[in-house]
Amino acid sequence: MVNVRMVPVLAVLAGGASAFAAPPVRPALIPRGGVAALGMSAAPAAPPLKPPAAMYDGAVAAGAAKAAAPAGKIFKLGVISGAHIAFGAYLAVAIGGACPEIAANNPGLQKIIFGSFGLPFGLIMTLVTGGELFTGNTALVTAAYAEGKTDLKSLLKSWTFSYTGNFVGSLLLAYLAFASGTLGAGPAAAAIATAKCSMPFVTAFVRGILCNWLVCMAVYMASGISTMGGKMVAVYFPISAFVALGLDHSVANMFLIPLGMMRGAEITLAQMFVKNLVPVTLGNIVGGALCVAGGFGSAFGNWFAKKEE
Repeated sequence: MVNVRMVPVLAVLAGGASAFAAPPVRPALIPRGGVAALGMSAAPAAPPLKPPAAMYDGAVAAGAAKAAAPAGKIFKLGVISGAHIAFGAYLAVAIGGACPEIAANNPGLQKIIFGSFGLPFGLIMTLVTGGELFTGNTALVTAAYAEGKTDLKSLLKSWTFSYTGNFVGSLLLAYLAFASGTLGAGPAAAAIATAKCSMPFVTAFVRGILCNWLVCMAVYMASGISTMGGKMVAVYFPISAFVALGLDHSVANMFLIPLGMMRGAEITLAQMFVKNLVPVTLGNIVGGALCVAGGFGSAFGNWFAKKEE
């Protein structure tokens, strides 16, 4: 039982303790007009998804920056990006190419597997690391050129050095994949390479158009999204679609065909270029420059408009 005589003492002590307590913190009042009224500036946060017109403007700006880069830098980043795309194709062959029973009994499912596991992650690695991919540059740098943000010489520099860099990186990964022995004794790599070099010129050309239409849509949409998750979604669906549809990407083929040749496909270097890389590359240019850059440029841009003096 508490001593009655101690009650007044406890009351005094409690009151004294409250005298030393910190006063309640009141939120600072910000004047009407926000931080600008206080003489402060705050950078606006990038929207998760740009509206269509702003997305096009962003693609043009990205293309202008790529065109302005030194040739050596474009080549180095092209080598890295070629390797990234090759890693994606490598995974696709290792998983989607190792399902012969599924391919025989449910070919649609096997195509989905082949498209889902591989190329999407290869393009994601390229985009978020600032790589130089020839197929994407056919849209972005072309848009910058058509809008007067760069010149023809810079356009050709971007295309040439990104293409050659992609080729070097793809060949490097093809050899490393072959030397690693991870694909076992499966015939998928040789069969894929043989099929790609057995098409008529026009067929390969059209497949190149359709492929890069989807690839450049992935690049275009990802360039207008600020979140990593959003970029991954923007890339996944178009890229998995083009692979599942059996379309042709010149940079991926720079890995797939040499790898198939190393694993026994009876293909000559001349056949690799004449039967596949040349028509597919030309088709990729049409798909990126006209179907994507040209389409959105005609709607949101001012392609080849005369500059006012």
